Amino acid sequence: MVYREKRRIARCFTFTILSILVAAGSPIYGETFSFVVIADPHMSGSSDHKAKFETTVDWIIRNKDCKEIELTFVLGDIAWGGSKQNRNLHIAKTILDRLHRAQIPYIPIIGDNEIQGGCEKEFHEIFAPHYQRLAGTLDHWRKSSVPVADMYLQNFSFDYKGCHFVCPDFNPRKAGNEGGDLHDFEGGSWRWFMKDIQQCRKSKKENINIMTHIGMFRTGIGLADEFVFSDIEMEKIKRFLHPYRENVDSNYAGHLHVNGYVPVWSKLFVPLYHVRITDETWSGTQWPESQDPGLTVRWVRVDNSGPKISYCQNIEDISR
Repeated sequence: MVYREKRRIARCFTFTILSILVAAGSPIYGETFSFVVIADPHMSGSSDHKAKFETTVDWIIRNKDCKEIELTFVLGDIAWGGSKQNRNLHIAKTILDRLHRAQIPYIPIIGDNEIQGGCEKEFHEIFAPHYQRLAGTLDHWRKSSVPVADMYLQNFSFDYKGCHFVCPDFNPRKAGNEGGDLHDFEGGSWRWFMKDIQQCRKSKKENINIMTHIGMFRTGIGLADEFVFSDIEMEKIKRFLHPYRENVDSNYAGHLHVNGYVPVWSKLFVPLYHVRITDETWSGTQWPESQDPGLTVRWVRVDNSGPKISYCQNIEDISR
């Protein structure tokens, strides 16, 4: 009886402590969830791209429960162009809104193609009501004001189950440029990004993920590096993130139309973060691919059951 009474008291004590932590807003260990990353739907008038984008959304909804999918990130080059009465961005949003109706918040991120296609302001106008909806759904939502210097820079961040997701707009605004641009000026993306990282919650190691269209890395290959960041900008990124290396886990990106992984190191060979690149949702062969795997979806299982958040990466070909 004494043993049973001790166990009962221990259970009551544990429950009481957990209740206090919940009331105080402290992170509770043991939560798991998954988020999906899709990239480069390229809804620019192709019926094939539209059909495959719809197939991708179908897969996410169908696998919501079995894979515990709770968020979807769409990493740029979503849509641009179209006729006056039939805009491709509107069509893309209509498809994505099916995720909202299935109670899967989706996070649209602008890409360089929307900008190069003259649809930067249109992107803002179409998704502004959705961002307002996310502000009422996601914790500690923060978004920069637009326009700034005649640019509609889409910078925002939020918290979710112990993770901090920051989504800076590092897309170029110069015609013909497809490389990253930090926009380091008053009111620009870089200064907003630095303030966000400095001030965000850092409750556990590896709790910060950076979601961009263009990956924050260099390859050392001249032609390839025209599509990412310059050496000067990468030094600025690495120097700033070095003190936060235990908090930043990954930079998720699209843009290159391949599935890839690149570790980013400091000059002292200290690991800073991982870059995880996701292929397009339609099937197109892009160097160095010899063949395209089909419809690509990345889903990431998150586990915060310890002092360090862990992420299990899964790349699925859903065309089979």
